[in-house]
Amino acid sequence: MDNELKYENFTLQWHITHRCNLRCKHCYQEDFSAFESREDMLSVLDQFCGVLDYYGSKGQLNLTGGEPLTHPDLFWLLQSARERGISTGVLTNGTLLGVREAKRLRAAGVDYVQISLDGCEKTHDEIRGKGSFQRAVNGIYALRAQNIFTSISFTAQRGNLSELKKLARFCDDLGVNKLWFDRVVIPKDEDSEHLSLETNEFRRLCKTAAGLNRKGRVFCGRALQFLPCRSKLIYHCAAGGNLLIVLANGDVMPCRRLPLTIGNVHETDLLTLHRESPVMQQLRAAGVPEGCKGCRYAEMCRGGAKCIAYAKQGRFDIPDPDCWVSG
Repeated sequence: MDNELKYENFTLQWHITHRCNLRCKHCYQEDFSAFESREDMLSVLDQFCGVLDYYGSKGQLNLTGGEPLTHPDLFWLLQSARERGISTGVLTNGTLLGVREAKRLRAAGVDYVQISLDGCEKTHDEIRGKGSFQRAVNGIYALRAQNIFTSISFTAQRGNLSELKKLARFCDDLGVNKLWFDRVVIPKDEDSEHLSLETNEFRRLCKTAAGLNRKGRVFCGRALQFLPCRSKLIYHCAAGGNLLIVLANGDVMPCRRLPLTIGNVHETDLLTLHRESPVMQQLRAAGVPEGCKGCRYAEMCRGGAKCIAYAKQGRFDIPDPDCWVSG
């Protein structure tokens, strides 16, 4: 039952709606109709508080979608979470953010907002739709005017690798607090447009980010990304540990990028799913993959990103196949 587990921090990424005003090339979403009611929201929030109490954790609630700003109860939910002592974040495409929405986010006590930019204007609009870049930038200006911590998320795919340097400079000009990047994750049999990176492409991107990070521009924290930066804070995959995902239809997953549904929150409570799901138990028991034994980073990295291994090889108990480290 994993009764001995304790987590200092525990994150719930909650997709409160699957509705979205954009149709991005790399999106995981297939159903754009699911929608959480206020009654269901209260139930999930209560269950998350139960998880935090059980593990003695501080809570981080990240609200996303679809596009979370399409949900009329977003600000109410943020306030409700804050009243329970839970830190909150919003992950958005930024196109529906204006002065009014930024003020409401500040009033609700949001800790940070993450906006997706997948390059500069031409590249971003090719991925997310014409005009989406400028609308997102307007949203960033609105957030910064309210002094809300603003993070930019860059999803690296084959068509935007050359954009990271330019985007970093642009983010400096915007005055954002952080630029984060990660790889697109698409199962190999579904990657019809060949958006996923090869190992050598990802390595070049990490080296680019390392040069930018020395100037404080780019945050590199995901598994292999720590290596060129010589970071002392080496990330390891949280799937199976202090992370849960809830979709707008109630389905629960260990990670949004790891497409394994472990149950539904409207049928089984979050704590029971986290403790007793065979998938969660397997993820926790996986340990350091055999192929990583002997690597000096093994105990810290623990095999890297399980979602990448699962997408490319159909297994999460093996090393990240994009790893270029031999020890």
